[in-house]
Amino acid sequence: MIFRNTFRLLFSNFSNVWKLLVYYLICIVLTFLVCGALALPIIEKLNQANVFSDFLAIVNNFFNNAPSNTALNLEGVWENFLQVINSNPQFTFNYVFLAIWLLFVFPFTLDLAQLPMGEVLYGYMTSQTKYSFTGRFIKTLKKSLLYSLVRFFVLLVFNVGIFTFIFLIIKLATMGNILYLMLDIALLACLLIVIAFKYTLFSCWMPAISVFDSNVFVALGQNFVVAFRKFGSIFSTSILLVILALVFNLIFGVFSFTVSFIVTIPITVFVFAIFQMVSFFSSQGMKFYVYPDMVISSKTFEEQMTIENTKYLL
Repeated sequence: MIFRNTFRLLFSNFSNVWKLLVYYLICIVLTFLVCGALALPIIEKLNQANVFSDFLAIVNNFFNNAPSNTALNLEGVWENFLQVINSNPQFTFNYVFLAIWLLFVFPFTLDLAQLPMGEVLYGYMTSQTKYSFTGRFIKTLKKSLLYSLVRFFVLLVFNVGIFTFIFLIIKLATMGNILYLMLDIALLACLLIVIAFKYTLFSCWMPAISVFDSNVFVALGQNFVVAFRKFGSIFSTSILLVILALVFNLIFGVFSFTVSFIVTIPITVFVFAIFQMVSFFSSQGMKFYVYPDMVISSKTFEEQMTIENTKYLL
């Protein structure tokens, strides 16, 4: 039910995807403007050292089914990259600034859209009210700043683990050995489970802020209480959504040479925002709209417990 209702709400609120797309494009343009001047001299040095051309050659060999020497070349490109970085200490400030911006500031600004999305969905799901994304963004900005900051550090361990999995998968995929390929598939499965578990564990955090108007820290505690009421259902739905998101982005990304990511990534982010709201409403037993003429009514937690206890009396 959570899976089906998530996509019902996606179709009935699809216009919000374009609003999210515009916001993401603003964040990307801002990043290019801020980081461009500092990145250009580094990019020039890397280009002179053939880092980019060597990496593209590796990618070309991999997709042409000739990965026999790819692992060695990949290590060589990485060593070449580090050598360029270490041999140009005059760019130390550039390195530090770019690392802070790309690893913290950029994802932080993207996350500022989370609470406005929750507010927009809350209005539609409870009363068919269509809130302005921009208006909600301005209204929730103060709380969004704190939420994004706390969320970044709370999820840091998960995200570091995810990036480690991705690095290992890419490295093993280039080795061209059946044993490594099987290990790669196992790592990919583990990666998907970790991502799904992360989404499940914190699935009701943002909705608790939007629905209960709780502060960020109180909502984090409420998140665990609500999420564990339907943990199995939320986790299984999360796994399905993670797999679907991976396939969806890969298929369109390959055929469009990654250009489609401009649209597919906002769609993916919005789907997971809807998933969080539906999970919260379902766990709380709250009625909500998925279409103008369709209301979903779930059993409350108390009703579920009464039914569970009554069955032993029959």
